[in-house]
Amino acid sequence: MNLKKLSILASFNLSFHWFTIGIIVPIMTLFLLEKGFTLIQVGLSFAAYSATTVLLELPTGGLADSIGRKKVYLLALSLTLIGSIALIFLSSFPGILLCFILQGASRSLSSGTMDAHFIDEFYKIDPNVNLQEEMAKIGIFIPLALGLGSLIGGFLPMTLGVLTEGSFLNSIYSANYLAYILAIIIQFFSTYFLVKEEKKSGEQNTIIAGFKKVPEVISTSVNYGIKHPVILLLLLTGFAWGFSISGLEQLWQPQVKGIISETTGSWIFGLLTCGYFFAASLGNIFVTPLCHLFKDNYPKVLFSARVVMGILYFVLAMQSGIIMFSIFYISLFMFNGVQGSPENAIFNKEVPSEKRSTLISFSSLFMQSGGIIGSVLMGFLAQTYSIRLAWIAASVVITSSALLYLFIPIVKRKRVNGEKAVAGLESEF
Repeated sequence: MNLKKLSILASFNLSFHWFTIGIIVPIMTLFLLEKGFTLIQVGLSFAAYSATTVLLELPTGGLADSIGRKKVYLLALSLTLIGSIALIFLSSFPGILLCFILQGASRSLSSGTMDAHFIDEFYKIDPNVNLQEEMAKIGIFIPLALGLGSLIGGFLPMTLGVLTEGSFLNSIYSANYLAYILAIIIQFFSTYFLVKEEKKSGEQNTIIAGFKKVPEVISTSVNYGIKHPVILLLLLTGFAWGFSISGLEQLWQPQVKGIISETTGSWIFGLLTCGYFFAASLGNIFVTPLCHLFKDNYPKVLFSARVVMGILYFVLAMQSGIIMFSIFYISLFMFNGVQGSPENAIFNKEVPSEKRSTLISFSSLFMQSGGIIGSVLMGFLAQTYSIRLAWIAASVVITSSALLYLFIPIVKRKRVNGEKAVAGLESEF
């Protein structure tokens, strides 16, 4: 397989994964509110999801490195299917928490699987591949798929939802989960038949043997990540991003609901969700020329994009009209989209293949840890004071985290100089 064919396959597989998620993004909080939950309970539900993901991130990443990424990803899809079906029918808070825990387990299983698989395949075909450009190409289609899924998700309650509300499904938002379940089934079989992965030989290929190897894989990978200064800085920026973005994800729907009139339909939620994903795609279109403008100085690109994102976050908190809110909301996600491929390029250049899934999961663990704290704190601030104050706090955190990117070239130079010094001493002996 050449780079072009691999890029097409990776774009389809990763994009369709996020297309399925896009179907439920516009209504997740609204679905819980309709079941009678408070904003704090909504925050706790998202926190339960994130906590489960955090607890299982490294074990599942180690499992993917041990027995195969495709196999673990298919298991993740199976758990998502079970959790989604249960979510439709359960209405008690403990039951919903259980569903979010299942979804969190699925998220941790899928983290560091197919993306790690495709990155390794790119390097197998061309060890000198420009990963930033390849990931930016894929990054164009992922937000578009999310946007399309979200657009569909916004209209489903107004169309198919009329039927589900009057049935045993008992909610207009159940329509979204029915479509979501169908998409998961399609993704399962398309991945099974289209994605080829080298089977690991011998005992290592079994689930039980894979779990036995997990502690060793985790230990070596975590030690590598913590002791590697560049990776550590990226882990910290991921934590700050998770903290800040959680407040936006869980609170934008009630914020918009408070801005718009009672007669406005659910289409506005789908349109806004679609808009910010399309903006993220636009960010991926702009990022490669932007990187060339900065002479591929990725840390400077990331610093600039995150500062602008933080400023837009603050401005967004001040809006009281839907038009200006929409403009700043969508602009914020365009600059969020700019950051993906440069950060991936820096991260994966520093990561060996045999540790890739675990370290991607380790990175996700930091983001989810930030998400847990952010979900609870933002929910508390929104409930006690206002959503505006919660978003101002998030703006401060994400803007401050931009400074960490400026330390990347400094620690890289120190690391290279240290390695040269060690090599010089060894040559003397």
